[in-house]
Amino acid sequence: MEQTETPPPGRRVALAVLGLSAMTIMANATVASSLPGLKRHFADVAGIDTLAGLIVTLPSLAVVITAGLMGWLADRMDRQKLLAFVALCYGLGGTSGLWAESLNAILAGRLLLGVGVAGTMTLGMTWSADLWQGAARARFLGLQGAAISVAGIVFMLTGGALAGLHWRGAFAVYALILPVAVLALLALAPYSRERRRAAPVAKGMARQAGFPWAAFAFVGSLGFVFQAAFYITPTRLPFRLEELGVANPLAVGALMAALVAVSAPVSLAYGRIRRHVSAMSVFGLSFALIGAGFVAHALAQDWHGVLAGSVIAGLGMGLSMPNYTTWFLARVPMAMRGRASGLLTTAFFLGQFASPLVSAPLVAHLGLAGAFGAVGGTLIGLGLLLAVAQIWWPEQARPETAPAAVS
Repeated sequence: MEQTETPPPGRRVALAVLGLSAMTIMANATVASSLPGLKRHFADVAGIDTLAGLIVTLPSLAVVITAGLMGWLADRMDRQKLLAFVALCYGLGGTSGLWAESLNAILAGRLLLGVGVAGTMTLGMTWSADLWQGAARARFLGLQGAAISVAGIVFMLTGGALAGLHWRGAFAVYALILPVAVLALLALAPYSRERRRAAPVAKGMARQAGFPWAAFAFVGSLGFVFQAAFYITPTRLPFRLEELGVANPLAVGALMAALVAVSAPVSLAYGRIRRHVSAMSVFGLSFALIGAGFVAHALAQDWHGVLAGSVIAGLGMGLSMPNYTTWFLARVPMAMRGRASGLLTTAFFLGQFASPLVSAPLVAHLGLAGAFGAVGGTLIGLGLLLAVAQIWWPEQARPETAPAAVS
């Protein structure tokens, strides 16, 4: 059981952790609008079509490879030093498109960006679990989910506007890590000193409790499925819209952004929802809603049906994201939360990376509408299965009653 809640940190600390979390959303999509200009600039490079695609996917691959290591380091070294290192990786790698002269250098920069994203996301998740407990943690993680959604919209729009000026322009958005990292280094310094003093006791308690591998197997599998299914939206929905006669890039972007826009207010309400509904019920409901949204995409006859599907799926996304962290990290001893955050980050990004590989054979055999329908039906079935599991293994609704955490 978690200990009695301590007062939550002040606004400056909250802004610092929210800033770190928001920066992770930019890893892939921010520079998508720069790809046509990049392809024209490097038109003489062999295999430019494939290499341009790697600009988007390489950061996810780097996160999958390094997030576990970042979690291990977060539990064993000074987090301020680790934050400074990953922020440097993020800044240098992210802005590589501004200054690198060769495509290979930009691709290397994207890998370095992935290392930075792995570190910032893991640290943001770990600090969220360490500094907020119980119901306060659920409220903060809901706020974090909303901040990530809003940041995604703002950063993608900013990247598109800057890419309109020059194809290198979108890469400048990644420089925002510098003020965010400085704020975090200053705001979180007292907590890092306190953590170092408490480390021996926390490690002793963690050794007694052990790492909750069974809990990770459950939540990591769900997180992988969630991301693998959800990332069918950015990779396949534009082509589904083209089938329906919607080809205007602005209209396509608006219909896809509707999903993220809906998820933000739902994430904000997550703390209140969890006072009345168990985490397992939230898992089931979120999968069912995302699945229903995908079925709407499959059945759509025009853009109105796609918009309805995006709104429904957005409700599920808003519920889902804070639920993974709340449920899992409440079961992890304090001295192991870095490792837990790194593993959860790995599961998420592995799902993102695998999504096009999973959807490709479905599209090939069923078509775009059929693929959305098949995935949607599967997610609805998974949601119902989790609802049945809640009946068999009931769980208290309030997050502060979750077991086995050491704060």
